[in-house]
Amino acid sequence: MTSEKSSAHKTGSILQELPTVDWLDLARHREKFLNDLRYALSDCGFLVLTNAPGLDDDFQQRAFREVRGFFDAPMDIKKTAHISNTPYFRGYTLPTPADRGHGQVIENFQYGFEQTPECDHDDKSQPIHKRLFRGPNTWPKTDSMPGFRPLIEELNETYHHLTHQLGELIVESLGEDPSEFKRYFDYDDPDLAASLNHNYSLEVFAEDAQAQVRRDYEKFDSTNVGAHIDGPPFVALLINDRPGLQVVAGEGQWINAPVTCRTAEGEYSVPVIPGAVIVNTGGTLMHLSEGKYSATLHRVNTTLIPNGETRVSMPYFLLPKMEGDLIPFGQHTASTVGAAGYEAGRDRGANACANRMGTFPQVTRRWWKDEFEELIRVQREEVEAETSAAYKLAAERGKRYQKDTGSDSA
Repeated sequence: MTSEKSSAHKTGSILQELPTVDWLDLARHREKFLNDLRYALSDCGFLVLTNAPGLDDDFQQRAFREVRGFFDAPMDIKKTAHISNTPYFRGYTLPTPADRGHGQVIENFQYGFEQTPECDHDDKSQPIHKRLFRGPNTWPKTDSMPGFRPLIEELNETYHHLTHQLGELIVESLGEDPSEFKRYFDYDDPDLAASLNHNYSLEVFAEDAQAQVRRDYEKFDSTNVGAHIDGPPFVALLINDRPGLQVVAGEGQWINAPVTCRTAEGEYSVPVIPGAVIVNTGGTLMHLSEGKYSATLHRVNTTLIPNGETRVSMPYFLLPKMEGDLIPFGQHTASTVGAAGYEAGRDRGANACANRMGTFPQVTRRWWKDEFEELIRVQREEVEAETSAAYKLAAERGKRYQKDTGSDSA
């Protein structure tokens, strides 16, 4: 059943829906907005921001038309924007093979701000993040989609502005000076990892593989379905037009996220909240808040995408400055190991680069093979530490639910 409004509620100790925060409350009832924000990020790690500025239904409808137009274009056109054409991890990636043993088939398009490279990509006298993250986008070479690039650039600016507004409010909700956000995020000099994702439904898998994919999604901790936390960003923003996104609630249950834009007729299996944006806590915020706001495991569940249809989502990851330690808000020195599994002294720029290299091996093989071999061991250890910390904090959150409700259920 489709509804046009969603709200957070608990039955017993089980969170049933993602908490909702209304942007309009910021002007009419600021304390309520901050309280709702604090509850959502401390008790869930995800929220649905309704009436998100710049992301109303008209804009989202236009955005999904343009992005679906790109993904529906002939492959020879999409390949002109292939991600391996440059070392900057910008551009198109082909659909992942359905027979590789994972529960998703996905193609995507990576983009960022148009930036002039600060140096040659192989200039090892410069930090690796300056060589990898700063560069131009790779756009499709065609006259058949004139609205695609302008739309993505508008989306980028909208997301960027919202991230900074929301970031300062999140710091305020922690009881800290909102200007602390600017210590780690320079509005005019950003590092960004943003994506357009196109997920296929279960029917693209061979018939004998479909049953295995279903079994994998029935397991809470299957390694084959892409459950993860977003480690590098402070928060992630996302709009989407089909069911699929699932989030682990505090008690270890998968709950469905809503759709933010209706682009197809018929019933949706989750609520539709036009003009909303989904927000989730990243590993950076988990550390800077000393675990008060913990990053949350999430995944895209292929079995929720209706047969014959596909799902488009547009996640946005603004990254913190990559030099120096991340010192939690209100502190002046970095602790040896923070509440989020974050160790002082780590090379955060190298970590972010290794994350990109591991995600897009076609670029790494061509441009970054040696660097990746040097970075991958340390990066894996850091990801494991952060993920373990997220599990621990989620378990503690679940205990709070049981204590608050007097329930022993999990």
